Amino acid sequence: MLLRCDFFFGQTRGGFEMLPKKMFRCLLLVLLLALPAGGAEVFLPPIEEPPGGDAPSAGPAIPSLPAVPAVDAAPAFQTSGSPGQPPAPPAGGDVLDETEFAKVNWTGDYVEATGQAVPPPGMENSPQGKLLARRGAVVDLQRNLLEAVQGVKVDSKTIMTDFMASDLVRTEVQGLIKGVEVQEGSWDGAVYTVKGRVKLEKVRAAVLPALPKQPGKKAVPSLQPKTGGASGLLVDARHLPLIPALIFRIVDENGKEVYGLDFVDQERFLASGLCDYHTNMDYARGAPRIASSPLVITAVKTVSPGNADLVISNTDAAKIRGNAFDFRIPCRVTVVKR
Repeated sequence: MLLRCDFFFGQTRGGFEMLPKKMFRCLLLVLLLALPAGGAEVFLPPIEEPPGGDAPSAGPAIPSLPAVPAVDAAPAFQTSGSPGQPPAPPAGGDVLDETEFAKVNWTGDYVEATGQAVPPPGMENSPQGKLLARRGAVVDLQRNLLEAVQGVKVDSKTIMTDFMASDLVRTEVQGLIKGVEVQEGSWDGAVYTVKGRVKLEKVRAAVLPALPKQPGKKAVPSLQPKTGGASGLLVDARHLPLIPALIFRIVDENGKEVYGLDFVDQERFLASGLCDYHTNMDYARGAPRIASSPLVITAVKTVSPGNADLVISNTDAAKIRGNAFDFRIPCRVTVVKR
């Protein structure tokens, strides 16, 4: 064998140093394996790591991520601060009709309610008991929300309950109540409370088919009024017992209508209502709805007994009718009440 090795190396000696290092190792290993088991002990030189990172190096150990427990909390709804949204009215400036568990926010244009429930007896600390409490709270929310929607004043003479005698309106209202999105949920001891809301836009859409007078589809003028024209209407009714409603009228001293469903575009009415209500006059003057140059007038009185319709002077009525920009079509009207 040693002769064969010498012969091999002798035959290759001329180009041996040109062999790659890996090939040299392989040849050496083959020769050693061919030696007899009882031969002399052979010490192999240490094998150097190949240059240039031929063998991948072991990277640092990556610790496993800790398990994140599930959190039972729905994101709270946001009322202001969203990009592209107008600034929120000042605190305490919203016009509200409130009950113990619900409220109609005429400024924010929504109905909001809360629902509460507790786990069944003996199941207070069990997952099933907590789940049942959540379900019970949602059912309570829907019940309170339906009660609040039924009490919404539609016009000077009727409320939503009157219109829900219509199968179509009742079906629409029940559908939006069942589909209410829970905005907030939290535990307070053993009591689970949820909060949800329905936009008045959906309530207007539900009641629209049953209205005796329908708003028409009108050509909405440019949002930029002509030179000298008012950009909207601001009505000061803080001295009057005004009651907010989905539909109302503004009439002159002779009873002739100046503003109402006959003057507005249907899509604008559904989207934003005939007006928005505020209690803060300073904020209302700069409200985005009526832009920067509104016509500011003071209402003379409300129409009894409903107190939802407003009477203005004949002089102010003439200003509205003769304005270069018809702000009535896009419903650019704001009413301030106490």
